[in-house]
Amino acid sequence: MQAALITARETVELLEFAEPAPGDGEAVVRIRYCGVCGTDLHAWQSGALSNPAVCGHEWTGVVAAVGAGVASVREGDRVIGGIAPACGACAACRAGYARDCPNQLASLMTTPHGGFAPAILADARRLTPAPDALDDLEAAMVEPLTVALHATRRTDIRLGDSVLVLGAGPIGLLALQCAKAAGAGRVLVVEPVPERAALALALGADRALDPRAADVAALALDETGGLGPDVVFECAGIPPTIQQAVDLVRRGGAVTLVGLATDPATIIPGTWLSKEVTVVASVAYAHAEFAMAADLIAGGRIAVRPLHTHTAPLDGIADAFALLDGDRRQIKVLIEP
Repeated sequence: MQAALITARETVELLEFAEPAPGDGEAVVRIRYCGVCGTDLHAWQSGALSNPAVCGHEWTGVVAAVGAGVASVREGDRVIGGIAPACGACAACRAGYARDCPNQLASLMTTPHGGFAPAILADARRLTPAPDALDDLEAAMVEPLTVALHATRRTDIRLGDSVLVLGAGPIGLLALQCAKAAGAGRVLVVEPVPERAALALALGADRALDPRAADVAALALDETGGLGPDVVFECAGIPPTIQQAVDLVRRGGAVTLVGLATDPATIIPGTWLSKEVTVVASVAYAHAEFAMAADLIAGGRIAVRPLHTHTAPLDGIADAFALLDGDRRQIKVLIEP
């Protein structure tokens, strides 16, 4: 069986792996779709490789086999890949901090490859049933939605709050919808790519600001009655926008860091201090949030299909990465193994 891995800068290769067979507590899932995450693209662009299991972690498929002791899923079930629940045994869990159990995310990193493959072996506890109301394409978008959902749940948004989202990539477009679902009033999006800005407006943003053509800070003040947004979601994942998020939020407001900036960022601590901002970091998700995200799609409260811009077969994955890198109009690219 062949699976795709990023092996060097701007290089993704099909490598040979044994067909997976389930052990105790495990399941084999035949992959229907696997999305290309921003972290995948950044690894491809830089050559800074992560755990192989993380290369292609936005997958959905059908259970093909289960090992001994698995009762949560059966052969033929449609499932979404995620992370396991809190382990209940580590120091964090024993101290009452199950939400911060480090073994949840660690459970994702236990396979020799990710979902850019015909099949994957997974700890059965990681799997969330895909609701019948979701088709396979929508189920493949649950994982990125769960990232935005987790960030929103970590943020103190009150009914009617003004929200600004920096970056209208997949996570930013989902974060703006989650903010609206959580009760936000006016939602602004900062995005330089016209097609992404237009999609943000179509998905519920009240205004899209082009940072190349406008004084974003002045417009954000004008759009919020001179106050500044109550909440800023940093979804661009680049060093300059971390300080920009704090500059834009109102005094006493909240900034949530969602995008993953891998390079050092320069900040102005005096601004953070004098504005008394609450800064929240949000990484990935919790196991229970996958079912919540799936239900939001199934209930029509979050739209994911408009984000899908391209599908490629497994043997076309190299071209798919190059397309996503070169064409900023692309948003969510899916691989169909």
